[in-house]
Amino acid sequence: MGVVEKAGGLFAAELAAGRPASVPREDADSGGGARPEAFDLDFEALARQGFYTPEDRSSRLSLELRAVKRRLLRRLGRAGAGRARGPARRGGGRRRNLVLVASTRAGEGKTFCAANLALSLAFEEAVPVLLVDGDAPRPKLRGLFGLAPTLGLADLLRAPTLEPDLVCLKARQAPLALMPEGEDAQEIAALLETPAGEQTFARLSAAYAAGIVVIDAPPVLAAAETLALARLVDEVVFVVEADATGAPAAGAALDELLDVNPNVSLLLNRCLIAGAASYYEAYGDYGEAGQAAGAKEGEGSER
Repeated sequence: MGVVEKAGGLFAAELAAGRPASVPREDADSGGGARPEAFDLDFEALARQGFYTPEDRSSRLSLELRAVKRRLLRRLGRAGAGRARGPARRGGGRRRNLVLVASTRAGEGKTFCAANLALSLAFEEAVPVLLVDGDAPRPKLRGLFGLAPTLGLADLLRAPTLEPDLVCLKARQAPLALMPEGEDAQEIAALLETPAGEQTFARLSAAYAAGIVVIDAPPVLAAAETLALARLVDEVVFVVEADATGAPAAGAALDELLDVNPNVSLLLNRCLIAGAASYYEAYGDYGEAGQAAGAKEGEGSER
């Protein structure tokens, strides 16, 4: 789909030094309660980490993201994006607007790409975007934006009557919302295999019928929930790090994705930052290693 080059090497350091926001926690079983507080995007912090910011729309990253967006919007059948690659709606009338971002292994830049895609869509296209952290073993999006633990995807999967808005944190400066991983996020894998999985993502699609839902998934070869998520979405963006991801591994991961969803697009992410591989290098034991790695985030990061 294009090339998105990674910039900067401070992602993990910023996560460790993030300023948590005050976010109310509600009873997930009640389905009610006050809506979470909105949050402010810290553009200076995002820029330091190499992420998209609206102030620098002429940067190489911004230009590359536009190429990625054009192709993605066309594949989703969005109006104004040229001739649609496929129908704008799925069977049953649901809008095609669920996008999963995945990779073969850790450290290839899937979270970087998912967050940048969401930011660029929200600011440049004025498209309502919901960014979902589906990487239960190693959730990072909440930390990226400096937000405290709160309800999220796991809670929504457990409570069919819970309103999606109650587990979404909305940015003040753009039509962007974040759904964190939620409490007891390790249960997400099992919950996705139940009817609640399909029901939950159908609800998210309906809630963002005029927008796009971008889901950051675990690496394909590291966690079972990635394929469960891929079954539920409309498009999969498969991130491959140039000159780093072995062809056999990438091919195996791609085959697994295509087995459950034929709508897979390749996104080539270029050049590994020195020291950046260490954050996820222990992903042989993806979930267990994630807890220990949290204390080492300052040493490097997935970009």
